[in-house]
Amino acid sequence: MQYFHDSFTTAWQAFQWICVVYCIGLAIEQLRPAESQQPLRRIGFNIAYTFVFLLLTNLLLPPLQAVTKPWIDRFGLAIPVAFPDGPLGQALQVFAFFFIIDFFYYWFHRAQHTFGWLWMQHKLHHSELSLNITSGNRHHWLEEPIRVFAMWLPMGLLFQQKPISMALPWSVLFLWGYFIHMNVRFSMGPLTSVMCGPQLHRIHHSDLREHRDKNFAAVFPIFDILFGTYCKPAKDTYPSTGLDDGEDLNGLVRSSLAPFRGWREQLASAFKSPRAKA
Repeated sequence: MQYFHDSFTTAWQAFQWICVVYCIGLAIEQLRPAESQQPLRRIGFNIAYTFVFLLLTNLLLPPLQAVTKPWIDRFGLAIPVAFPDGPLGQALQVFAFFFIIDFFYYWFHRAQHTFGWLWMQHKLHHSELSLNITSGNRHHWLEEPIRVFAMWLPMGLLFQQKPISMALPWSVLFLWGYFIHMNVRFSMGPLTSVMCGPQLHRIHHSDLREHRDKNFAAVFPIFDILFGTYCKPAKDTYPSTGLDDGEDLNGLVRSSLAPFRGWREQLASAFKSPRAKA
């Protein structure tokens, strides 16, 4: 019970701060929205689901992190990524930290769109019909546990990064995911191919066929450019978003069960006899 109590308290504290971010972001979105008059019920679902996501993430992550740490300590290559102390060294440390994270995130995110079993877990995020700042935490609560093994474990096995002492980079990394989901007509201009922004990421969420499986990176589009998944948005391009079939996963039970139902259907299809498939 103490473990649940501590997890609940941590989730509730984080939820309160995130609600402040949501309120500020939603107010900014009203100035120049990419999509006008988004239904409040969709935003309301995202806010309610945010707490479910935070609570279950805080319950599931610590045991997994405890399991993987001995692997890193024993088998890690510990390739050093460290720069000298001082303002320039700290800036380079921050850049290297973001760059490495986004490289692993790119390939994990791309895998989610490539492999059906991962897509079943990820499609909740893409079922968002009204993309806005509250979509930033619209991930299934299995997302972070899977990332432990798909991202954080390989990163830990490969690199030993010097800790970042400044709080600002952590805050920027925390807020960036909300920023790129904002419902605003905002272009990064000449920096579009350098840093990901709301318009570029909206292309990733687009329901148009020509935008499918594009712009996987969260921070640095260079990975999309290098690996052939970059789609630079045309001027004033802010497409509608959602799944191709328009499936609506708004509902706390529906959203939580969605990947399990998908996996059940995949297994049933895999074990059908050839005659039944025909």
